[in-house]
Order: sequence, then C-alpha cells, then structure tokens
Amino acid sequence: MTENCNFRTSMLHYADKHDMFNADSKVLVAVSGGIDSMVMLHLLHDAGIKIVVAHCNFRLRGKESDADQAFVKAETAKLGIEIRTTNFDTELFASTHSISTQMAARELRYKWFGSLLENEGFDAIVIAHNRDDNIETLLINLARGTGIRGLTGIKPKNGKIIRPLLFASRIEIEAYAKLHGINFREDSSNATDNYARNYFRHHIIPGMEQFFPGMRQAVIRAIEHFSAVEIFYDEAITRYRNEIVESKDDLTYIDLTMLQKSPSPPVLLYEILKNYGFSNAIAYEILDKNGSGRQFFSDNYRLVCHRQKLVIQKKDAKPETEYLIDEHILSVQSPIRLKIEKFEIYDGFTPDANPNIACLDGDKLEYPLLLRKWKYGDSFRPLGMKNMKKLSDFFIDEKLSIIEKERCHVMLSGRKIVWIAGLRIDDRFKITKKTKKIVKFVLEKF
Repeated sequence: MTENCNFRTSMLHYADKHDMFNADSKVLVAVSGGIDSMVMLHLLHDAGIKIVVAHCNFRLRGKESDADQAFVKAETAKLGIEIRTTNFDTELFASTHSISTQMAARELRYKWFGSLLENEGFDAIVIAHNRDDNIETLLINLARGTGIRGLTGIKPKNGKIIRPLLFASRIEIEAYAKLHGINFREDSSNATDNYARNYFRHHIIPGMEQFFPGMRQAVIRAIEHFSAVEIFYDEAITRYRNEIVESKDDLTYIDLTMLQKSPSPPVLLYEILKNYGFSNAIAYEILDKNGSGRQFFSDNYRLVCHRQKLVIQKKDAKPETEYLIDEHILSVQSPIRLKIEKFEIYDGFTPDANPNIACLDGDKLEYPLLLRKWKYGDSFRPLGMKNMKKLSDFFIDEKLSIIEKERCHVMLSGRKIVWIAGLRIDDRFKITKKTKKIVKFVLEKF
C-alpha cells in the first residue's frame, strides 16, 4: 500500500507519467461529494494546482441529492475554491432518449463538462476514478462482451479528461481521508445492488478473491498488458485499413477481396465500420451474406454492398434540387459545382477525354439548360453510338453502385440529355467539323 505521507507525491508522479497537467494548468474538478472526489479535491488543492469545482445535481435521490450539493458548496467555500453547479432532470432525459438512468447521467454531465471546458478555457477535466473502479470496469466489460479496448479498462488520460487517482485503491483512499480528516458524503445508492457495478463490487469481486487472493493486482497487471497489446493492434489495423480503404470525393470504398486476405476479416471490418456507427453484428452479417445491393444504415451513414466493394456515404438531408443555367452563367455551385467556358473553335482543337469535362457544340444548346438528378425512364445517345440507351442500362454497363447512381446529375437542353455529369456526353451534342462555338463544362469536386 502507498504510505499516506507519500500519497500526494504518488499522485503527482502518476499525473506526470501520463502528462496530465503542470504547475500552470487550470483544471475543472468533478466533485460529487463522495470520498474519491473529495480526496482528489484536497490532493490537487494541497499540490497548488489551479482548480475550479464542478458539481452536478442529477435530482435522483430527492433531498439527499440537494444535501450533496449543499455539502460540496460548503467544503469548496472553506478551501476558497470557485464552484460551478447545475441541476438535471435525469429521469426525464432518460425517458425521452430511451436510455438507462446511468447512461443519461453520463451524457448529461459530460456534455456540461465539455461546455465548461470550451467556454472557460480549462486545460482538463479531472475525474476521480480509482484502481478498484478500473478492475470493476474490466470485469463488467468481459461479462457484457468486449473487444481489445474493453480489456484496457479506464484510460488515465482521454483527450482532456484526466484521472490522476487511478493509481490508488479504494482502501488507500479511505485511509488517506481518515488520516487527514477529509469530510465526504455517502451515496445511499452505493449500498444497493441495483446497478451492475455495485453487484460486482459487493459480490463478484469478493467471491473471486476467496479463490484468488491476489486477483486485484493480477487484473491491474492484465490491464497494463492489454493496453500495451492495443498499441500493436491499432498499428496493424491502421496498416490494413490503408490498404483496403479508399476515399473518393465524399464516398468511402472498402475492398472486400483484399479484406478477405487479412488475418481476421470480421475484426478488421468492424474496426473500420465502427467509425461510421455500425455494429460488430453488421460486420459479421455483411461477410456471412454478402450480396450486391444490400444496404445498412447507422445514425449518420449508409452502407451499400456493391460487387466486391462496400460503399459508405454520409446521409444527406439536403433536398433534391434543380438548377437552370442561362447563357450568361459561367459557374454553378449547386446541386453540383461547374465551371463554364465559351469560346470559338480553333485549329487543332481536340475535345478533352476526361469524363469530368464536357465539350459541347454551343449552337446545338437550347437555353436555359436544366441541371437535375437523373430519373428512371431517362435516355440518351451515348457518345459514339447511333441508338438511344436508357440511363438505367448505361449505369449497369458502367457497373455503378446504388449510391453512385443516386448521385448522378444530368444536364438537359430542352428535353434532351446532353451530358451525364462526370460520365458521358450525348453523341448528338458532340464537337464536329461543322462546330463553330464550343461550350466547355468542367465538373469540380467539392
């Protein structure tokens, strides 16, 4: 056990090891009034760190919650420390968002902490998690089912969230509070088994210790080992991701053929997809039942299976638009971005073969031109062909995915399609020996 006289030194050493703060830092300390946060408050205050206290009243325990708030205000006043407080209707938030009370409290407090950090310029927010919290977190994650990150427990530092008390056990914290006469409040809900963490704390861990007396230290060593393994894991994921993922414009493509060559396709696919809000189950389903045209949706993205690729697109809330282009317009910003040039044909002129550039016979264009999304039933005469072709058939020949087809815009002169933007012009509007005026459209990427 860390000797009480060295407790503050141990905390500062742990904070320095994980680059949490320095003598000039200004930190926001989350204080509930419980023993962990009160000890954390005193340690930081005695170390001379510039601190401001943040206390949340979740209004879950009636008068007891109000008493906690009054206690924290009184204790911070004794120390001459500024305090920020807020009240939440946690149960209403949980009900409205169909989440648990614990999850609601977490979302509410971290959102508030984030606003304080941004508005008042704090360097970090201090949370008083301890070593026993870390052990409980690992075991709970295992019981629920977890990947490698769930085995690494609670991070000492995660962005601007720091946990300088994570080195200490609950017994050490209790001993320090007793030795220094630090006041604190007991949360009555901690004595119940209503929450998974409490059940693990009261029953699972003590039961495990009967057979494995050194299990707490063994779990901490395992967390340290898994944290080191995670570094190698992340490096491998990044290397494989760079080989199989390609971003083009605002679409992301995943090569399933190359994915299948990786050591563990389901794991790799999940690690890629989770950044877009897709679950582990979706990764397995895609690999088990891969079929072109299948679609999956997360809160902000759509995923489409297309041949041996997955195409990911951010959901677009913008309504479909149509845009008229008169003969004086030289640029278009919506629904796609175009640059327009007009000039007389000259000797040696050759139309650009780039599909993002359309060189059309200006005398054949009827203004205003119409720019819109393609529709089923649309047809045109592809450059080099004598017969009309439905756009739907043309897209099949081009092997476009559902998302790529939906994004296609066409330009019309009168009722005739003159260009499928980024793909092909209509043969009827091509440059010929009789052409005198040229209108050049350049499709620019957003």
